[in-house]
Amino acid sequence: MNSDKNLHIAVIGSGGAAMAAALKAAERGARITLIERGIIGGTCVNTGCVPSKIMSRAAHIAHLRTESPFDGGVSAQIPKVDRANLLQQQQTRVEELRDAKYEGILRDQTAITVLNGEARFVDANNLVVQLNEGGEQNVHFDRAFIGTGARPAEPSIPGLVQAESAN
Repeated sequence: MNSDKNLHIAVIGSGGAAMAAALKAAERGARITLIERGIIGGTCVNTGCVPSKIMSRAAHIAHLRTESPFDGGVSAQIPKVDRANLLQQQQTRVEELRDAKYEGILRDQTAITVLNGEARFVDANNLVVQLNEGGEQNVHFDRAFIGTGARPAEPSIPGLVQAESAN
């Protein structure tokens, strides 16, 4: 395949793999319909890697503040964690990254149309999208890319279900 010109490609999902496929196909001249049933950006930026790394880093910083290599000059203290503020900072950073790496890029791509809804294949070249705001939209395509990714797995740890979610 030397060129995607004149192709219409349906991309289901909007995480890293789906975005890469959509952007590469658009770069090669294809028209793209990107379908996302949830929040643009997929698991990593919204509920996976990014938020968990922010919390891991905050925990590391809190831990460092309990130790001091300068016994007399700098006192170590147990930090007071403002959970509500920390969660707000986490959410703000997630929103900034989602806009910078996904939504902002999609706004600038005239070859990519975004539909917010759930896709269902009708046949080899058609799908119907149940739109989040109500109604349906039929999408005819030449090729489809399914990049629906993964969901976070919750390990089987006693009491985990009863614990308050970090998100």
